[in-house]
Amino acid sequence: MILLLLGDSGFGRLQLQGILAAMAGGLLTRQAVVVAGERTEELEPDAKEGEVLLVAEPAEEYLARSLLDLAPSCRVVPPPIGPHLFARCLAARSGGRLDAAPLDLRLPFLRSRGDVTYLSAAAWTCPPDCMAEGPCPAIGLPRTWHLPSLLRAAARAEGAQAVVFRPRGPASGAEGVSAARLQAALRRVQRGGRFLVATAAPCHAAASLLVV
Repeated sequence: MILLLLGDSGFGRLQLQGILAAMAGGLLTRQAVVVAGERTEELEPDAKEGEVLLVAEPAEEYLARSLLDLAPSCRVVPPPIGPHLFARCLAARSGGRLDAAPLDLRLPFLRSRGDVTYLSAAAWTCPPDCMAEGPCPAIGLPRTWHLPSLLRAAARAEGAQAVVFRPRGPASGAEGVSAARLQAALRRVQRGGRFLVATAAPCHAAASLLVV
């Protein structure tokens, strides 16, 4: 099963259409898709094209409530833009406090907003079809940066443990994290401590500091 989380982004329709097209074209195994978000009624025309269940509930609340009931193989797909849903889910389930990550990194983009810090190693507009594989399509050169590794090092420097989710995508391009990975992270943070929780691709990331 694929669990697609819309959050507050406007990209849910494109993500769902991409998943359904990949299934129709044989690039992705046919499977049930659950879409959670506050505006799922807007996706009813698309949902008729496949086995899609629409759940009219804020994505972060749905994920926190259902996390332990998800099959380990379920792929959880966050929105490309919006709240840091994985960090918020861990905070809600563990009773921890969430703040923007205190990062002192020299990057082209580093901004904190609410309980999340957004960062990017790209000083250019990335192509919308970039799959983060091979050379960077914007500059035509191999990447010399890797934000997941950079964030793990930043966590050590802050005396925090690193919990870094690295979404990986099927042929549809809708990148996700397995429910098993999220469930393992929850067991870890429930033991208590300071955690730098990040959802990171090689070039872009969202990071939060979770204190349990």
